Amino acid sequence: MKTKVFATTSDKQLIQCYIKGNNDSLGILYSRYYSKVYQKCLSFIKNADDAFDLTQDILMKAFSKVSTFKGNSKFSTWLYAITHNYCVTTSSKVKNYHFEEVSVGQNVMDESTDMDKLEQRKEYEEKLMKLKDVLAGIPEFDRNILNLKYNHNYSVKDLQVAYKLSASAVKMRLMRARQKVEHGFYQTAI
Repeated sequence: MKTKVFATTSDKQLIQCYIKGNNDSLGILYSRYYSKVYQKCLSFIKNADDAFDLTQDILMKAFSKVSTFKGNSKFSTWLYAITHNYCVTTSSKVKNYHFEEVSVGQNVMDESTDMDKLEQRKEYEEKLMKLKDVLAGIPEFDRNILNLKYNHNYSVKDLQVAYKLSASAVKMRLMRARQKVEHGFYQTAI
């Protein structure tokens, strides 16, 4: 019965319900706007998997900041602005990388290639693979909070809102998550 009531509730009312402590209202907003955000991301990124990841990031970011929604515009307009800005920023980061096609039989290594740089790159990629393995082995909460902090530049205050924790609790969770990663990383090196 609750879901039917929420289905006919306005976005603004759902946000007010969430601010008052009803978490179900975010689920309704998520259902209403997921496909629209996903389609917008897909139009920018042109890759279904990346668009899915981007959609999750955007919705998490928007919902963690939903209490800042002032209601001067429609919620859909506010969410569209967040989506558009996030997609523009993300797609411009991707465009800053330079990729070259290598045809079959083309010699990638020429005289100007610095073997030390290649070795450094290889070591970096190996460490990155180890780090991905370690991150996959730690609890999901730890992985998520580290991702928000270091990949999405969430501040401690943003994390407080997102997880409904005090500043000291957020700092402690971050410290413990980093320690788990460090411990796991050095365990794989032994």
